[in-house]
Order: sequence, then structure tokens, then C-alpha cells
Amino acid sequence: MTNRSVADTAGRASPRSVATSLPLEVSADIRAGRTLAGDDFTGEQLATWLAQEKEAFYQADGANSEVDPWYSYMRFLNETLGFARLDADAVAPKSVLVIGPGSGTEIEQFARRNPQWRLHFLESSENFSRSLTRKWPNSAIIHPTVAGDIELASASQSLVCAFSVLHHIPNVSKVLREVSRVLAPGGTLLVREPCSSMGDWRLPRSATPNERGIGRRLLVEIAQRCGLEPARPPVPILFEPLNRVFKGLLARGALSFPALYAVDRVVSALVSVNDHYWRDRWHKKLGPSAYFYVFRKSGSESGAARAAVHAAER
Repeated sequence: MTNRSVADTAGRASPRSVATSLPLEVSADIRAGRTLAGDDFTGEQLATWLAQEKEAFYQADGANSEVDPWYSYMRFLNETLGFARLDADAVAPKSVLVIGPGSGTEIEQFARRNPQWRLHFLESSENFSRSLTRKWPNSAIIHPTVAGDIELASASQSLVCAFSVLHHIPNVSKVLREVSRVLAPGGTLLVREPCSSMGDWRLPRSATPNERGIGRRLLVEIAQRCGLEPARPPVPILFEPLNRVFKGLLARGALSFPALYAVDRVVSALVSVNDHYWRDRWHKKLGPSAYFYVFRKSGSESGAARAAVHAAER
């Protein structure tokens, strides 16, 4: 598969050109969400994809995610649907891996509450890596390998977090196999992930070069093949039109996150019956934007791990 730009698409010329590794020919399986574009990449394809994505979010974001109330709401969801259900005192080892942490804002509250935990960050961006080192001088910064190997010992982590990052990664299946390897038995994986293609990548769009979401069924299937079982059903969340409707209220602080969460849960659940991956018709666009997942590594569990699992299910 060759690298090309959106301006190369026959009959779909654009005034701008954005390099992407996503396929020009979109198969029926990709459109249906049964196959993930990029998941079968090897060698040079992986290297090209990773080079395109390495600093793309840092350059496009301009620290907006630090102040945008919608991003702050995402962090509220991490707490409500993820961290709040994990008994951090019960698990061992007290070690967490955050995949694609960016500036690390999404782990800050957890780190403050649990200073005894060892922090590991898997981050490709040199700019974000420097920021992470300034915030947490004692943390371990790990850079992704082209093949997707995670340079950590097996069963060394009790918690792995991947918040809105898997859709930037080509070989998701390989990375989740590695996540399963580094997780201790009974360990937890928290994932927040878009569930659609995030637009037609053959056309200009407001995204980094290779972003594409992962359909709910496919993500669960990939995780299960890697020995990661859902601890509870995925939660549809982050219905994007609510951001546009309530943006002003959120910016002024006139709408609380718990109130928005109550509305979001209801609306996202209602539209989840219309969950399409490739949303090329208006009626397909009225579907969920993302899901929050809690996965657990299968296998034998220690008493401490079982206690953490039970806490996660409450």
C-alpha cells in the first residue's frame, strides 16, 4: 500500500494535500467495521504511518486539549467510568502504563491520589515526552517500536490506559497483544475510543493523517483474542453533537459535568442502536461517537487482583 494524499483521489481533488497511509480503496469489510485499516501493515508501511503521526497531534492541538471543556469532560469520564471503579490500594504491582498520554493531563488526578504508583508512558512525540519528564521526573518514558513491541517486562503492570489513542495506531491487534503480555493476571485495561471512521479519510478532514476509529464489536473481538475480556459492557458516550449544543454553557461553567454526563448517557444509549462505522449518509451519522471500555486480563489471579476486579465491577 503506497503513501498518497487526499488530493490524489480520482474525482475528489482538494485545494490542500494531506499525506495519509489510510487506503484509497475502502473495502466492504472496512466500511462495515469488520476489518481495521492498517491493522495488517508491516515494515515500511508501519514506519511511514508512525512518522506521519509522531508529532501530528502535538502540532495540531496547540495545547487546546488542556483548556477545551469537551476534553475536560473526557477526563471526567475517565474518572467516572474508569479510575473510580478501580481499587488502587488493592492491586499489585502498583504500576501503570499510559499509552499515548500526550502531556499527561489524563493521568494527573490518578497520579496525585496514588503517589506510590510507578508511572510508565508510551509516547512517540518528543515534544510530549519532554513535557512528561518535566511533570514526572521519576517516570519511565518508553518510545514505541515500529513493530509495536512494548519494552516492558511481562506481567509488570496492574493498569494500562489508552484514552483516545488506539485510533492513531496502525497495528492495534499487535499492540493489544503486547498490552495483554505486560498486564499482570487480573490487570485492567481502560480504553476510551471513537467507534466510527471519523469521516471519509479520502477527503480533507479535521484529523491527524491516519486517524480512524474502531468499531465496538471489532475492538472487543480483538481484545478477546488477546486474552482481554470485557469487565462490563462497553458504555456509549461522548455524543459529539452535544459538544456543539452545549459548548457555550460548558465554556462559561453554566453546565456541570455530572449534568452533561446524565444527558450524554441517555442520548448515546438511544443512538447506539444506529451504530455504523462508515457514516456516508446523513441517517448513519446519528449514532454513538465513542465507547468507554474496561477490559481485564484473563488467567489466574491473586487475592489482591481479585479484590481489584470486584471493586471495578461495583
